[in-house]
Amino acid sequence: MRPPRSWGTDENLTLSEAELSRCEPIAVEGGKTLRAFCPFHGSDKQRSLRVNMETGHFKCFACDAWGYLESARERRRDPLRGTLPRHVGTTSASPRRVPSPKPAPVPTPRPELAEIMERYCAALPGSPGAAYLAERRIPLDVAQRVGVGYAAPGDWAHADEAGRRVRDWHRGRLVFPHANPAGEIVSLYGRAVGDTFRSDFEKRLKHDHLPGAKGYFNAQALAGAGEPVTVCEGAFDALALIAAGAPRVVAIFGVNGWRWDWATDARELVFALDADSAGQTGFRDLARAAALRGKRVAYLEPEAYGGEKDAAAAWRAGSLTLGDWRAVFPAAALGPSQGHREPLGAKRDPRPMLWGEALEACDALDVRPKLNAYELSYAYLNAGPESLAAIEAELWVEVAVLATGATLPEALAIDIFAWKTAAYMARRRSADDLPPTWNDPAQARHRRRYRDA
Repeated sequence: MRPPRSWGTDENLTLSEAELSRCEPIAVEGGKTLRAFCPFHGSDKQRSLRVNMETGHFKCFACDAWGYLESARERRRDPLRGTLPRHVGTTSASPRRVPSPKPAPVPTPRPELAEIMERYCAALPGSPGAAYLAERRIPLDVAQRVGVGYAAPGDWAHADEAGRRVRDWHRGRLVFPHANPAGEIVSLYGRAVGDTFRSDFEKRLKHDHLPGAKGYFNAQALAGAGEPVTVCEGAFDALALIAAGAPRVVAIFGVNGWRWDWATDARELVFALDADSAGQTGFRDLARAAALRGKRVAYLEPEAYGGEKDAAAAWRAGSLTLGDWRAVFPAAALGPSQGHREPLGAKRDPRPMLWGEALEACDALDVRPKLNAYELSYAYLNAGPESLAAIEAELWVEVAVLATGATLPEALAIDIFAWKTAAYMARRRSADDLPPTWNDPAQARHRRRYRDA
């Protein structure tokens, strides 16, 4: 069986001029290049995004996101559109923070639902719900292990403002708890037992979530480090994947339900979303965001479902095939510059970090981030002595807020290394008089790849 495929950041992205303007770009190199905050990993301190205004190509030297401006793609489709716009709302003012989107409301734990769920769990064995699980090839012990229950007809917890039971189902409902990573129940999802729905009205009763903010099913799988976390859409997908042997599984109730603040502990993610276009588009958005957050990412290809639409249907049909997760995420297969981004700097006492210590710590960067820094140093050098001094001042401020007991973020280390290299070249008064490492053939090939892109 083939394992899930790994996923990286090497995907061709598109950035509109309006989106670029919101990233507060500044013109360098005589207006041929823009430097801006990166919208893909949410930078708001260093302008790590470099945009070539002649070709429309952009690249972030912190997270490796790359692609082309929307206008450049349009020009390739229609050569008569003319050249790229030379100005995209550039500014020479000091950097300001890029506003972050407001986070989704945090679901509030509801202890009264935990008491109701205990009753539902006790009612599951021997119920129509247990028989329906068997029809779908879900072992009862798997369902019980992750807290699935059964609400008999007339006992479903959904009530209207007057306290009357609503959205009942004549065969009862299998009940799945919405929870947070701490395992606290925040809501409930009831799936009507059976697959026969004789009218549109009955079809609308098939799925029912209690009003209010949603959580995840089996959200506690996100807590703590350990084996890879498999992310799927529906509760039955989660049961199928657990039954098939996936080590840690969480169902997010749709591709738009993901919360990054709940996944801080998860270092390795396997996305097993639906095989439809929405699921595959959602996977790419989530996978890109995960990789840019330093997480190692893989995904289950549609072929793993054997022609079915999702993991639950494939498990029911006997066609779900999962490979070996360890083949996707072997120990130490990815270094700090590939997928997982380790912070830099030794952990010592809590006094403020000194500028000299930051300069030393940035030398600990791996080869690939250093190559990115060298490329970035040309933009710094061509911006002139005043810009170099302003960049140095910005970096000093960033270092000053760090404690030595903390670590030096890789993005900041790349900026420091780039400034350090540009300052070195400026002192030697020749852009051709570079450090010895610049002439290394492997690094030269890497630089040409970026210039020719």
